[in-house]
Amino acid sequence: MMRFRHVVGALSLIVLAGSVAAAQAPQEGRGTPPPPPEPHNLQVFPKTMTTAQILPIMRNFSAALGTNCGYCHVWTAPGAPGNDFAADTKPTKAVARLMMQVANDVNQKLAAGISKPADQLTRVQCMTCHRGEAIPKIPTPPPAPGAAPGGAPGGAPR
Repeated sequence: MMRFRHVVGALSLIVLAGSVAAAQAPQEGRGTPPPPPEPHNLQVFPKTMTTAQILPIMRNFSAALGTNCGYCHVWTAPGAPGNDFAADTKPTKAVARLMMQVANDVNQKLAAGISKPADQLTRVQCMTCHRGEAIPKIPTPPPAPGAAPGGAPGGAPR
């Protein structure tokens, strides 16, 4: 009977140690979602770019427009199986591609036409116009000098 207790006690310690080790091991499916697949259907970016290179750029786009991935991409949640970053079904993705090309063209023309070193040039980026808005808002111009609050010059009534 004494030997039985020792065996049960030893087995209990082994089970306890195993459960503690299992509880400390990282579990798949928890924490950060899996990274998105390597990109394909790249039309503006070089086709050799990797996900690790594109993700910071996309995060900047999201911040500049105040949106998330689903604004341009077929996307529901981080790591969701239905996400399709390559799909061209959303019109906003076509607009984003065109705007990227426009910004690249402007930056190339500025670099060619301004006699400054490249590190001193200001570049046109999404944030230049969007400033956290998906559709850029044009600020109201300040009143002309000498205009009265009602809009008549010099404060004279009309």
